[in-house]
Amino acid sequence: MKLNKKRIISLAILSCFVFSTMNPAEAFLFRKNKNTQAVKVQKTKKVKTKKQKNKQEETVPYTNDTHSVFTLNDCIENAIKYNPSIRASIYNEEVYKSRIGQAWANFFPVISAGVEASRSGNKYSGDVPFGMRSQYTTMGYVPTVSANMMLFDFGKTKATADMAKRMYESSQENTKESINTIIYSIKTAYYNILFAQAQVQVYEDTVKDYQLQLDQAWGFYRYGTKPKIDVVTAEYNLGKAKLNLVKAKNVLDVAQVQLSQIMGMPEYTNYELSDQLTLNLFDITDEDAIKTAFEVRPELISALKNAEAAKMNLRATRRELAPDLGIFGSYSSGIGNIYNVQSGQIGVGINYSGLNLARVKKQIDEANAAYKQAKAQYEDVKHSVYFNVKKNYMELETAREAIVIAKLALDQAKEQYRQVTGRYKAGVGDAIELKDGENTYLNARLDFYNAMLNYNTIAASLEREIGLPLKLKDEKVLDITADDL
Repeated sequence: MKLNKKRIISLAILSCFVFSTMNPAEAFLFRKNKNTQAVKVQKTKKVKTKKQKNKQEETVPYTNDTHSVFTLNDCIENAIKYNPSIRASIYNEEVYKSRIGQAWANFFPVISAGVEASRSGNKYSGDVPFGMRSQYTTMGYVPTVSANMMLFDFGKTKATADMAKRMYESSQENTKESINTIIYSIKTAYYNILFAQAQVQVYEDTVKDYQLQLDQAWGFYRYGTKPKIDVVTAEYNLGKAKLNLVKAKNVLDVAQVQLSQIMGMPEYTNYELSDQLTLNLFDITDEDAIKTAFEVRPELISALKNAEAAKMNLRATRRELAPDLGIFGSYSSGIGNIYNVQSGQIGVGINYSGLNLARVKKQIDEANAAYKQAKAQYEDVKHSVYFNVKKNYMELETAREAIVIAKLALDQAKEQYRQVTGRYKAGVGDAIELKDGENTYLNARLDFYNAMLNYNTIAASLEREIGLPLKLKDEKVLDITADDL
């Protein structure tokens, strides 16, 4: 079959239009699979899968009708699944990913199409027959389609696409940093609940002890061995302990609500935690911690990618001085009652599009300054990571030593409380001595739990600054049992 010039132009424009409406993957699938119905089925399945996946991500399976027991890992998994800030970061990745395709779209054809309707005619004057004074000819309509496609732009599009790719990679690191921050918040809230539970337990024990002391004071007072002031003191101590217990329970409720909110299910509170505050040793030095942070910390990598993107932007701006090489084609057909004109055009051209040398010069200066700014910001983030890792590592060592000291003070306070309690039961000690012993023991227990909370919170902060969980040692500094507390 012979192909004339008109048919070649039509086929060229049609092919440009077909492949411009597809992304590269679909174009490959179109060429590979002749059965277009199978392609449609495959697309439909893909859309349904995405909808089901999004619905599954947004649905929280927990309700207050069911009771759950969560470990720390369970809470972290729930937060990664249901916390909306993480989903927002993931969708932000998709935004930047689409910009890569938008940049490469410069090499795809630009289609233009339209229809023009017109009416033309002649009007005669002078010595002409009456019927010939006015004569109109209707042209009809003129459908037109054209396509332009760039073949080469001397690296401008590639530099823009590379910049978009770096920004996409930076957004991926921002998602990791968001997850990193959420994990830190989960651990902090988790440890706060454990501390609040321990605090509630301390005040419950204190209420029991003061209730027992009140009963003893009444007994001594009835037998005349102790004055009435001991009873009044015991009643005051019991009332204050009950008030502290109410406050401690409120702190526990607030801490639980906070953990639920961070997990992405703020209405669910019917759960308990399976762990207790512990003291773990970590197998890492400050040099290793800093080295690891420089390699994997998402915030630092994101700043580096931003600097690289700024460099690509500078490269793209400089290449605005280069022309564009492209191919173009058009076809039109005029249909009327007299004229029926068809025309086509195809060719290759090189051109500058709106080149303004003064504006491009200033744009290059701006891009260069933005690149230097991004490099400085990267160095600033690097210094901040170094300082925070070093600071948290030293604070962790101090917190570990504080636990050992707090445990020693707790043992001494416990022994003192045992002695003053025995003296009061024997009728030798007084209420003031007993109260001092009880307060000392109470504060020693709270100080020990607070030291444990502080240590675990600093460890979580160090993991956040490094960007990875810390490796644990097998050895134990303290062998803590329930009797010790």
